[in-house]
Amino acid sequence: MNFSPCSRLTRSVLCLCLLFPGLAQAQDYNYEIPRISTAPDIDGNVEAAEWQRATVIDVNIEFQPGDAIEAAVSARGLLMEDGEVLYVAFIADDPEPDQIRAFYRDRDTVWDDDWVGIVLDTFNDERRAYEFLVNPLGVQTDAIQDDINGNEDDSWNAIWDSAGQITDTGYMVEMAIPLKQLRFTRSEGAQTWGIDLVRHYPRDRRNRIASKPRDRDIACYLCQIGKAEGFADLERSRNLEIIPTITASAIETRDPASGTGWQSEDIDPDGGVDVRWGINQDLYLNATLNPDFSQVEADSAQLDINNTFSLYFPERRTFFLDGSDYFDTAQNLVHTRNIADPEYGAKLTGKSGRHSFGLLNARDEQTSFLMPGSLSSRLASLGDMQSDVSIARYRYDVFGASSIGALVTDRRGDGYNNTVTSIDAVLRPTDADVFTLQTMRSETDYPQQIQNNFNQAASLSDNFNFIEYRHNDRRWDVWMAYTDVGADFRADLGFISRVDYSYFVTRVGHSWRRDGDSFLSRVRVALDYDITHDQSGFELEEEFEVFVNIDGPLQSRLDGLFGGSRTYWNGQYFDEQFNQLSFSFSPSAGLELGMYARVEDIVDFANTRLGRSTRLGPEVSFRWGRHLEVDLEYVKQKFDVDGGRLFNAALTDAELTYQFNNRAFVRFTAQYIDNDRNPDLYLRPVQSRSKELTTQLLYSYKVNAATRFFIGYSDAGFQDDNFDSIEQTNRTLFAKFSYAWQP
Repeated sequence: MNFSPCSRLTRSVLCLCLLFPGLAQAQDYNYEIPRISTAPDIDGNVEAAEWQRATVIDVNIEFQPGDAIEAAVSARGLLMEDGEVLYVAFIADDPEPDQIRAFYRDRDTVWDDDWVGIVLDTFNDERRAYEFLVNPLGVQTDAIQDDINGNEDDSWNAIWDSAGQITDTGYMVEMAIPLKQLRFTRSEGAQTWGIDLVRHYPRDRRNRIASKPRDRDIACYLCQIGKAEGFADLERSRNLEIIPTITASAIETRDPASGTGWQSEDIDPDGGVDVRWGINQDLYLNATLNPDFSQVEADSAQLDINNTFSLYFPERRTFFLDGSDYFDTAQNLVHTRNIADPEYGAKLTGKSGRHSFGLLNARDEQTSFLMPGSLSSRLASLGDMQSDVSIARYRYDVFGASSIGALVTDRRGDGYNNTVTSIDAVLRPTDADVFTLQTMRSETDYPQQIQNNFNQAASLSDNFNFIEYRHNDRRWDVWMAYTDVGADFRADLGFISRVDYSYFVTRVGHSWRRDGDSFLSRVRVALDYDITHDQSGFELEEEFEVFVNIDGPLQSRLDGLFGGSRTYWNGQYFDEQFNQLSFSFSPSAGLELGMYARVEDIVDFANTRLGRSTRLGPEVSFRWGRHLEVDLEYVKQKFDVDGGRLFNAALTDAELTYQFNNRAFVRFTAQYIDNDRNPDLYLRPVQSRSKELTTQLLYSYKVNAATRFFIGYSDAGFQDDNFDSIEQTNRTLFAKFSYAWQP
């Protein structure tokens, strides 16, 4: 009988497991990672000779949708290290390799593909872990798993190598993870880390497979993973990255109302440098001078009509992302996109035993922040006024997976300052129960400009208190929370868009689960009640909701939300009713479809009356071959009141991407907003039409997470009642290059 190279390789690895005891899997999920002297080639071809000393770990336990059952497909992970690099390989068998879902993508976007990966709790404290995932074509995703706050953040980036290839029996992946990209406690002896090997196998269901069983009656993840020992007597290396950046842009602007032509700004190339220094493996200094914090890729468009609160956009900038999880608390008190245009920045983050801390200081050339209220929020700006930013965070680990901490944020400029102090705790009295507590106080002084524009007092101070209880087991989930925010509380470095209210919510859900062979793998029904008052005790809203969540075949997901509320607005109460359904499924490897629909009786905030809103939102993601991807999102909203149609609003967000390989892509993005209003139905004058169109053409080449080159073109335009068509107001040609130098 003839065997393919991959078939021979798989048999060789299996034979090696019998010949070398170091390759056998420990039944108690404790592993030893051997030290090697010769590094393997990271080319996606797992050669038996290169990996013969590795520890081999089975990845064959399905934990979703099945509950700790034997997986339908088998995979093995191989681990070894050389004192400087952790080497990881996977051999993933697949009975139908032509069904493997793998596409060339930009990094950090493999979540819908087949992938394999390793989770490393390097401090072995069961609180925070690194994730390194690779799809069958070698595309990387890395993330931070934060078990304390329940977050998985893929905005964190490391510099590491990976490669993969699809074979006639499945696929193989190799990784090389430099230890200096990780944080851990340095010791003369061996290190003990938490470890989990994982596989995503998306076919009819999204099957999640791991190397160790997971108990759904235990709410934490990292407390259930295995342990690995190795990395003894590590030699200290120069853990330094210097990342110079050069940017240039040619910008033209015009004011269509004035009738003047395009005005060109001088091309002004600019340079900056970021430094990342591992003082030791658990203490890191980040610094930046004249940084480039330009936003190269466009934010996702959001429909913003009949909405009273500011929209949230995530952070994407490199300097702020490294170690950002060290500043996290239950409430978003550190939202670094508020630091708009820093002249310099420095950040120190570290962990020693049970103690972890973060310090950040920056000088911002612009000063803007949210002005929150009980029923709305607005953006305030002090223009070009400089402000100094300081943030300090400390956390102490207690008991099993509990912690207590403190945070201080401070921002001050000429006649302005805002200081927030916070104490928080996350307590886990049982495997399934978590209490989160946080108390905050702010002190704020506003300059005359803010006092006049927003009718604010010169000095403000107030408190924010939050308590939450969560219970999760295999059948029941319970959430109860109480939030109490004073009218004069401000968090100008965070994203707190609402104040002057107290809010109580309780939600109880029950889940029915079946293995993947059943038509429905999960059904959840939950009941929710919440009530909101302002600080005087006046009721703002009382709401009751029913949630339905169903997982089925073809990776289908149906989410339903039904309910009603008694809502106060502008001196009146309104009885709102809402019905919402969203459905998504993937009928084939290259196609994902979704539909969102919401029909509701809702307050017309501009005119203080009840209206009828219908919102529809189809989504399509289509991949042609392994290189071309089309993503289309469309949202249409109709709003009717007594007298007729108040407005029609539509948003179109389209992306066309050709990914040449793991490193390079070209992408065209178009975002179009089209709003039509009936001015006769408004109490105040409004434009009958408003349209916005932005486009971007971007070429990107990334050697790794820090060595990158971008070049692109973007433009923007609008239309209102004064124009018969969309008038361009801005067009920009830009380029950016950054290089990660590791001396």
